[in-house]
Amino acid sequence: LLLFAWSMLPMVGSRLREATWGRRKQAIHHVSHFRAWSELHRIHPAAFLGVACGLAAIVMFCSFYTVGTTVTYDGEVIAAVSSKSAVEQACSNLEKVTTRTLGATYTIDDSLLQYSSGLMRRQDVVDEETFEEDLSEEIGLVTPAYCLYVDGERIGATPYEGALEELLSQSCGHRVALRVPQRGQRAELLRMAQSNAREETERITSEAERTGKTLEQLGALAGLSAAPHRIEAYDISNTGSADMVASMVVFQDGRPLKRDYRKFQVKTLDHPDDYAAMREILGRRLQRYLDGDEKFSPLPELILMDGGQQHAAVAEEVLAEKGLTVPVLGMVKDDKHRTRALMTAGGQELGIQHSPPLFALVGQVQEEVHRFAITYHRKKHSRSAVRSRLDGISGLGEVRKKALLKHFGSVKAVTQAEQTELEAVLPKAVAEAVYEKFH
Repeated sequence: LLLFAWSMLPMVGSRLREATWGRRKQAIHHVSHFRAWSELHRIHPAAFLGVACGLAAIVMFCSFYTVGTTVTYDGEVIAAVSSKSAVEQACSNLEKVTTRTLGATYTIDDSLLQYSSGLMRRQDVVDEETFEEDLSEEIGLVTPAYCLYVDGERIGATPYEGALEELLSQSCGHRVALRVPQRGQRAELLRMAQSNAREETERITSEAERTGKTLEQLGALAGLSAAPHRIEAYDISNTGSADMVASMVVFQDGRPLKRDYRKFQVKTLDHPDDYAAMREILGRRLQRYLDGDEKFSPLPELILMDGGQQHAAVAEEVLAEKGLTVPVLGMVKDDKHRTRALMTAGGQELGIQHSPPLFALVGQVQEEVHRFAITYHRKKHSRSAVRSRLDGISGLGEVRKKALLKHFGSVKAVTQAEQTELEAVLPKAVAEAVYEKFH
């Protein structure tokens, strides 16, 4: 075998040399053919350089810009995402979390979501997690929390269990430590308490029946013959005369109905006046119902106003002007800004502390309508404050402001732009004024 292999080496080497020479001849032929084609068509080397520069420019452009989708919810711009599928995934995640929190099926109203695709800077496109947080804040979805109640009154809430010790300590005025025994006599006592609690839970009525009884109590206070199926609550939020807004939240069968929440901007006032603002907002809401707007149908069986006698009286006057009849009660707070009682338009105070479930329900409604109003107000005020940074610059009117924001994407980008970049959008003198203000 060794002798045979040795005798074959010359032949194998010859074949390898022939194959190598054949490939070299083929390569030389291709190069010669390309040179002949180049000479025939007389392609200048600068053409190759131009193509290379063009490709480089395309790569650079794609690295800074991309096609994205701007998402708005109920007229408010939320963020820009990579595609519509990212929005659908974020909505699906929020619906699952909220459904688990509420204990009932929850669906985001797709009719309020609007999409606008176009070219935008990559840095303006947010990821799915950030968009999910922005969407949750815009809609006002609930998040799980541990709440502490004393005699039916909620004194605090925390999103994590460990802070319950701090809430208890603040309530008692001294340090409170929570311990969960794992063995021994205390563990046996804990198991016995759990067993007793389980048996007691099995004896009481279902949650729906308890909620129904609570709503019946509320309906009786409002003079209704049956439990109110749909409740609407209103609140006003403002900072002086700036960014005056109002919120409307809806509770159906004792649970928040997020898809029917509505936000309003006060349009007719240039000074703070809660009563006039409430008159305008409630009038607009009722007129939308009378005009057949499905987003404001049906009417509630009960209206709750965040305020006292005067707020309830204003609401009744607006209802009477529209020819409608709906019971109205004001939600009164104590000196510590906590829910205390209900108030009629005639000034009669209706106590609710005798019924912890009713007290908790009214407190939840008042807290939710206030939260929804203050969240919208802060967001609107923040946008106004940011936009006002471009005010007071000579030659920079509303049209040029919009052109700047459209070109750069945000006020922050405008403040960081070089003068030459600003001159691409503005006249030289105005661009210089904008640059000097921020540098």
